[in-house]
Amino acid sequence: MGFRKDVIEACKKIKVPIIRWPGGNFASGYHWLDGVGLRDKRPTLYDLAWESEESNRFGTDEFIEFCRLMGAEPFITVNVGSGTPKEAARWVEYCNRKGNTYYAKLREKYGHLEPYGVICWSIGNEMWGDFQIGHLPAEEYARKAREYAKLMKRVDPNINLTAVGHTLEATPKWNLTVLNTLSDMIDCISTHVYYHKYLSGNEEEDYYRVLACPVHAEERLRLLKNTIEVALSNYESTTHISPQVRKREISISFDEWNISGCHTLRDALGISRLLNIFQRLSGSLKTGCLFPLIHFHSAPRSGSSPITAYKDTIVLEAGYHAFDLYVNHTGEVGVDSYVESETYELEFEMNQLPQGRRSRNVSFKNIPYLDASVTISKDGKVVYVTTVNAHRDEDMECLVELRGCKPQKTGRVFELNARDVNAYNDREKEDNVKVTEKPEIKINERFTYTFPAHSATVIEIPVA
Repeated sequence: MGFRKDVIEACKKIKVPIIRWPGGNFASGYHWLDGVGLRDKRPTLYDLAWESEESNRFGTDEFIEFCRLMGAEPFITVNVGSGTPKEAARWVEYCNRKGNTYYAKLREKYGHLEPYGVICWSIGNEMWGDFQIGHLPAEEYARKAREYAKLMKRVDPNINLTAVGHTLEATPKWNLTVLNTLSDMIDCISTHVYYHKYLSGNEEEDYYRVLACPVHAEERLRLLKNTIEVALSNYESTTHISPQVRKREISISFDEWNISGCHTLRDALGISRLLNIFQRLSGSLKTGCLFPLIHFHSAPRSGSSPITAYKDTIVLEAGYHAFDLYVNHTGEVGVDSYVESETYELEFEMNQLPQGRRSRNVSFKNIPYLDASVTISKDGKVVYVTTVNAHRDEDMECLVELRGCKPQKTGRVFELNARDVNAYNDREKEDNVKVTEKPEIKINERFTYTFPAHSATVIEIPVA
């Protein structure tokens, strides 16, 4: 169908659950009608976000097909920058309505008789930034987003709406303003963060900075969780709600993130540590989208995505194998875990900031070398202990204690590791960094295991 089979198969192996499109900054200037119909008839336009030509050959219908081929949920970002609420509502109509209305019939005209049933929609992208097309202050964005939500839900009341939240590094002010205005209309609030700017160029120092960034992310995600709770409390105290109306629930959509890319084992361990956090916060964090999913090998910031495409092949980057470990060797249900570990600290001046912003001091306190999350299978028959040893040079022997379950006698071990933290995969050496199965180990309710330096490990424990 015009899609690369190697890319589709790679995405299916790590069970990509959701894909956000068309962006990103691009979304604030994208008009969806430019990307439907016969591809040869679509206009090539100058993209005002990334200052390049956009052919519009990949539009709504192609995106839905791409998601369906790999079994992923489509997540569409509507244009709040240069678009209108009516335009967004018509997009919902094109995707989700069946009947005699113009846009439902337009989808049928282009060969798609049945509605797509797109559930997840985001009301804009990073509208807080002056770099964004149509940038708005919080109050204006919240007012405008309410009109979007109103019209979009009139077309399909079953859609799930995400409002624009600020970055993890910002104060709660923007988020609280948006939530106070939209609590009765939205299902999620987004947050974004990129930690590339925390890097210094010093190899050893950068290693420990990358492994510290997820700890900062966890602190800030918990702050956002608390902000949501405050906003919902405000909503309930100022609104007359009958006892029959269920309590509102708003989740976090961490729908743009990256730490330092996906190229080396160091990057993969940073991703692994963040995935531990996602599992610990699974009660409030509903969506997480690493950006980008795939890039062409000559593109800027090569190595930022899990999959690198060449004209004739693909390379599965180190970060891809972090997703392989967590997707294929952890459970569906998160449970509580407690970790006691030696720690390290970092203090540095961050001066790689966008033009016009001053350098600032960054302080990371009490960063555990050992980090873990625990999940169980849906049927309750397997416990998965997922651990990252962030120490660059030392193995760590750890006592593991299981409570509330009786383990079987042996467990399987899967490990993400390589010869050193700078190891990477390329066309010539495709498996320098990968997940390997280790020898089975003996398991009791209390047992010890030595986690190798710079590694991520899953211990699969069958339970009675």
